Amino acid sequence: MLVLITLVKITRGNSSLTKIANFSDVGAARSAAPIFFASLCMQQSKIRQNSYLLLLVVFGLFIASQLLGFLSGFLGALTLYFFLRKPQAYLERRYKFTKLKSTLFLLISSFVLIVIPAGLILGMVTARIADVVSHSEEVLQSINVFITAQEHRFGFEILTPENLKQATAWITTAATSMVGVVASSFATVAVMYFVLYFMLLNRRSLEAWFYEYLPLEDNHIALIGKELNSLVVSNAAGIPATAFVQALLAVICYAILGVDDLLFWFCATAIAAIIPLVGASIAYVPLAVMQYTSQHETNAWVILIFGLLVLGTVDNLVRLYIQNKWGDAHPLITIFGVIIGVNIFGFMGLVFGPILISLFILLVKIYMREFHLGGMGLDDREGNTP
Repeated sequence: MLVLITLVKITRGNSSLTKIANFSDVGAARSAAPIFFASLCMQQSKIRQNSYLLLLVVFGLFIASQLLGFLSGFLGALTLYFFLRKPQAYLERRYKFTKLKSTLFLLISSFVLIVIPAGLILGMVTARIADVVSHSEEVLQSINVFITAQEHRFGFEILTPENLKQATAWITTAATSMVGVVASSFATVAVMYFVLYFMLLNRRSLEAWFYEYLPLEDNHIALIGKELNSLVVSNAAGIPATAFVQALLAVICYAILGVDDLLFWFCATAIAAIIPLVGASIAYVPLAVMQYTSQHETNAWVILIFGLLVLGTVDNLVRLYIQNKWGDAHPLITIFGVIIGVNIFGFMGLVFGPILISLFILLVKIYMREFHLGGMGLDDREGNTP
């Protein structure tokens, strides 16, 4: 009898424990349900967010591809913006100019001081190039006479008839493309000043927009702006400064040798010096050939040697000095940046090619500091090492 009562109690106890366990499972399930649904909603929200982001990227790439032809105008506007933002702030603070008045004043001043002289120089050089193309046979014949004389002097062949035909075709193509570049430059200048007008007019709101929407800390955004400003100024100022110094030295040499039409050769040397790799040789080599064919052999050799030794050295030293002093850019960054930039941006790649590489290195340093990786800080700059 006692055993039977004990078994009944154990059975009742087990049933009550089972009920408690069942109640606890139900409670856990009820408490887990909101977490599951919240997680599901978060996943759906992420999917919608990523889909929306993908849509934005597709639209952005489509718009960018349609505006690619105006890239030089946008980059030119950005370059002038970095030069004019401080003068605009000074005019507004010192002379109480309104935003509209300071913007119009700077646009007109830059157009008169930069665009008009550059246009006159390009127009003069282009007109002379067109004249050369119209007499290309005579020019190539003169070059052929010069090369034939050198072949007899040194005893080996330099130019074949096939190469002469290729040179004729190349000169014609190059001159045609030069005229096309001058024609397209008018559209580039129009786009540049149109964009620059709104950038200067909305200077404060534009810069505030970057602080608000770039996914970086404010001090890092300020650092990027400072670095970008110094890089743009150093590259944009270094290129014409280098070209001017080379053209000035060249025209002094030409004047001593008695070369005619010094103004044209000054402008031609300055424009040629802007072109990477070949540089001023595009100007002084034809001049040397012309001097040689005009029975001025000594002048021809002096111009060639002066161009190779003096102008080539000045090109490297002045360009690298200015860009290293103002932009703190390593010479390798400048050289490879120009090569990459010209392929991507065209003429404006002379300015923005080195900037592209420098900004990449700066963004890597900011990333390392932002996420505390590797202990790298922005102040860990070993001199000018890239």
